[in-house]
Amino acid sequence: MADVLLRHRIPLRILFAVLLLGVSLLTVHQAEARTINQSQGTTQHVVSTGDTLFSIAIRYGTTVNAIQTLNNLTGDLIYVGQVLRIPAASTTAPGDGGSQCAHTHIVSAGEGLLAISVQYDVSVAAIASANGIVNIHLLQIGQSLCIPHESAATTPVTAPTPAGTYTVKAGDNLFRIALAHGVSMDALIQANGITNPNLLSVGQVLIIPAGGTIPPVSAPPPAAAFTATYYNNMQLQGSPVLTQTVAAPLSHDWGLRSPGTGVNTDEFSARFQGNFAFEAGTYRFTVIVDDGVRLFVDDQLVKAAWYDQAASTYFADVPLTAGTHRIRVEYYERTERASIALRWQKVTAGAPPPAAAPTPVPAPVPTPVPSTPPPASAATLDFAYGIQAHALGSHNARPVLQRVNDLGFTWLKQQVRWEHMEPSPGNRQWAELDDLTQRASQANVHLLFSVVAAPGWAREAGAVEHGPPVDNNTFASYVGALAGRYCGSSLKAIEVWNEQNLHYEWGNRPLVASDYVALLRVASAAIKQACPSMYVISGALTPAGDNGNLAVDDFTYLRQMLAAGMANYVDAIGAHPSGYNVPPQVTWQEACQTIRTTGNSFNGACDTPHHSWSFRSTMEGYRQIAVANGAGHLKIVATEFGWAAGGRYHDAYGYADDNSFQEQATWTVEAYRMMSNWQWAGPAFLWNLNFRVVADRTERAQWGIVDSSWNPLPAYTALKAIPK
Repeated sequence: MADVLLRHRIPLRILFAVLLLGVSLLTVHQAEARTINQSQGTTQHVVSTGDTLFSIAIRYGTTVNAIQTLNNLTGDLIYVGQVLRIPAASTTAPGDGGSQCAHTHIVSAGEGLLAISVQYDVSVAAIASANGIVNIHLLQIGQSLCIPHESAATTPVTAPTPAGTYTVKAGDNLFRIALAHGVSMDALIQANGITNPNLLSVGQVLIIPAGGTIPPVSAPPPAAAFTATYYNNMQLQGSPVLTQTVAAPLSHDWGLRSPGTGVNTDEFSARFQGNFAFEAGTYRFTVIVDDGVRLFVDDQLVKAAWYDQAASTYFADVPLTAGTHRIRVEYYERTERASIALRWQKVTAGAPPPAAAPTPVPAPVPTPVPSTPPPASAATLDFAYGIQAHALGSHNARPVLQRVNDLGFTWLKQQVRWEHMEPSPGNRQWAELDDLTQRASQANVHLLFSVVAAPGWAREAGAVEHGPPVDNNTFASYVGALAGRYCGSSLKAIEVWNEQNLHYEWGNRPLVASDYVALLRVASAAIKQACPSMYVISGALTPAGDNGNLAVDDFTYLRQMLAAGMANYVDAIGAHPSGYNVPPQVTWQEACQTIRTTGNSFNGACDTPHHSWSFRSTMEGYRQIAVANGAGHLKIVATEFGWAAGGRYHDAYGYADDNSFQEQATWTVEAYRMMSNWQWAGPAFLWNLNFRVVADRTERAQWGIVDSSWNPLPAYTALKAIPK
């Protein structure tokens, strides 16, 4: 599996892996509440779905009794569309200890109070208290929640001093309003309790705070626009069914609706392109998307996330000369919600650095981290508790690291797709990795980065799969820069590639172990040159049997890697001991009898007996091969293991139907216990923490140990309870 797994053994015992980084951005519908300033010191509020007198009082810093008195109300009954007069804010609002709301949040489908508390970094107790919630498990879709300033995890925030108001007009968006008034978007969001920056309404009155936290940033002039073309397929093929002129920056949230006349509600694609004037400098492009996106600047790909995903945020820093530059966004929507947003702002002034030379430099040049992280704790390759997650983006990193700490784990694995991090030669994107390493240092969590997938410019001409580069030195240059940038930080280990014995992960090239070792050799040298203390782990193999040019048996491939000198270039051997529907202590020889005894619908272990069905047989087999080939000093690091549970989300994963959540919990705890007793086992990384959050109801989600609202499943609870 990689950050991706299409694990499937019927009938070929082959796993086809398709990465989805996804990452989940919580998207909410802002209530249709409107406020209008009145000359007599009062405000009008239009009641929206989910409002209560209590939540309205909290929002405006007044009391329920004051609202009832001003509006001649004899009880608590109000109705959607009702216009209430709101008195001037009182000194103390009930339920929030004297502080007003920092945000107002409208509950959307699937959200729980825990997920909302994680989003705002405010405790569940504080939100419950501020809103008079008795049962924290009962929320209503559309309910308006006051998010207070203070919590155990945060410090009070002083609201900006109002300098005036602005009434939203047709075509406005928050970015443009912030630009026009010389304030930051964050300041506007904070001053107005905005939960979804992409949803404004004509006539909405915004408070403009005095003095922004950042200076105005460069953006397209108000008249700048994109030409948008829409296609009723997901490949941008054929003739467009609709052509429009749309304002820049982009901000579209179609929800479950069609983008326009003649366009499908699902399975459509769109292209947005236009020419815009820029001052010289480096610009940060921010994309929020559900599902796939490709961003081009001057016809150069700078960010690609061309796959199905829940709403996710991506960044790309691009140096630009003064003048006109062409911006193009390609987008597709598969099903359910559809949204695409793009904005940019200047983050450094002056002329950009010279363009990178087209020929990559073999020797890595360490790049200093922009800010010095807190001192990182030491790490070893002895057994330790770890987990894999999608943690890129602060909205993912924060809750992930909170859960890692809560579990008592000390390692986190994140897959780093080179194709996303260096979309053109020398154009390396560090923002998301900077944020994650900094936060992990503060949380005292060690990081393992698994680096995979060459970008298109580095692969052989015509290659359609995300395999290795033509020139191994291009990969060495990138991982060397990665190691140098984060040397001494929370990043402690780099896994070089992933499942290279599988045709998909090796770009449909011949599956020759010595070719992988040639890549590993130069990559390891670059990593060690840039950061001698960084651990190098061999790419973990997919557990599989021989199957022509599709897969090589992982035991065979491991022997071939060791024969080619792999042990000279690594500190540990990566492994992916999968669980399927077989308990961890059961060997492959016992697997068929065991699943027949316990009850099963998936018969892989009986139909095609093989070591790869068994967690234990795979791990012990790797150890025996290492010892037999003079590599017994190397730890075996399970960089990915686990059991899918709770029912299949894809027909290739029938074994998920056989595994209950309780079995997932019991077997996972037992697997950790077994590895803790194996002196030759290194840190172990469970697949996975949060894919039920960021990619719910996809095949990746079947392994998650929290639900879509971050509520713990039995495996999470069991792992938290065991002594570490």
